Amino acid sequence: MKKIYVIDLVNSLFSKEDATELILGLLEYKIDVHSRKNFSSQVKFGHEDEESKYRLEKLTTARDAIKEVLEKTKDSHFKLCAELTIEPKGRLN
Repeated sequence: MKKIYVIDLVNSLFSKEDATELILGLLEYKIDVHSRKNFSSQVKFGHEDEESKYRLEKLTTARDAIKEVLEKTKDSHFKLCAELTIEPKGRLN
């Protein structure tokens, strides 16, 4: 029988300040990871890592959109509901 692991990391409501720190911190970390991976590919192989280049574009767009929403929202009326689940899957699942 196949065993499935699901890890619930975040399942809560956040203030604007906490949401900004959590979400933008995670996005900045992911952007940094893919920037380094892309740079490493350029140094080692002389070309960009296409997957990292694609992810950088998507992550940057997401970060900018979230920043815009957070900037337009008043502190007192803001609660973010965040659910983050990690479920390991193979490429064919």
